[in-house]
Amino acid sequence: MKRGYRLLGWALLLSGAPLACGSGDPSAANGATSGSGGGASAATTSSGGGGGAGGAGVTTTASNAGSGGAGAPPTGECAELAAGPIEPTRITDVFSGSEDFAFNGQGHIVAKQGPNLIRYEATGQTSNFASLPGTVLGLKYLPDGTLVAALPERGAVVKVLATGQVEAFVEGLSAPNGLSVDTDGNVWATETTGNRVVRLDPDANVEPIAGGEPEVSQPNGIVFDPARRVVFYTNASAGEIRRIDLDARGEEPGRPALVTTVASAVLDGLVLDSCGHLYVVDSKDRELYRVRLDAGGDAVGEPELLASFPTSVANAQFGSGPGFNRKTLYVGGVAGSIYAVALDIGGAPVPAPPAAP
Repeated sequence: MKRGYRLLGWALLLSGAPLACGSGDPSAANGATSGSGGGASAATTSSGGGGGAGGAGVTTTASNAGSGGAGAPPTGECAELAAGPIEPTRITDVFSGSEDFAFNGQGHIVAKQGPNLIRYEATGQTSNFASLPGTVLGLKYLPDGTLVAALPERGAVVKVLATGQVEAFVEGLSAPNGLSVDTDGNVWATETTGNRVVRLDPDANVEPIAGGEPEVSQPNGIVFDPARRVVFYTNASAGEIRRIDLDARGEEPGRPALVTTVASAVLDGLVLDSCGHLYVVDSKDRELYRVRLDAGGDAVGEPELLASFPTSVANAQFGSGPGFNRKTLYVGGVAGSIYAVALDIGGAPVPAPPAAP
């Protein structure tokens, strides 16, 4: 089913100071054909991966909602985002039972295959990485190269070291699901049955960020946005994307703002692009949407349908590392397939594992 949505122009700088949109990396390796448009630059401290967890170094960003002053339309690549629907390309179906996946920045996608985590190369080769039986939901890399995994049945988030060794991290959670990390090594997580959004610090302390229905109801996907100082998350069955303004929590604790709703959807994973827009997966109808945001994180216009998929999907990550295009969004789910959606725009920089020696 294909649906069109009217695209609205917008422009507001996130920081109040003009930043120029850049062209990104035109030489990135590509596993699928790129579409029209392109990524927008962000002020960064070092070179890192795309929107997926991967690439060398740790990158921080001041997201750019288009160059020019307030009230001016976005320019450059932020003004030329590829419109949907876009036909996805299936790149592999080797995974099984893996709701989320992660790029390690060294030429691999890491995800579940049976009771194990495996590494998949763009050439099609696979190798075992670690034993991790049971249901695994969120998967993300910390800046030191450690993988964190959400185990809802155990109420735990564990660490998987580069050697494949699995270590306890945080226990006593209520069905942890989505994970997002920051450059300080914090893990932002949703508790689906606990109706909470929490922050897990590097010392395994659990800090509640927001909780309680209806604002936090079956939370699922999550992404931390350091430029806006907000956390976005999805209320799955309600089809909602909500925003927690971290600097305002003292004024309105536990009252996250509604960003947008996708009617009749069950919303799952979230990811940000380099222009500061959100991408969200509807796991019920197997669809991918873009939500354009203004400087404060409010939606501009209706969610835009970008792609529909033949099998179940739950999460999305921008490509990172050799063999994967950083301007392509990769989408996967428990059915085991990973699809490439060529957007020709990069992801917002994220913490990334160090480069291989």
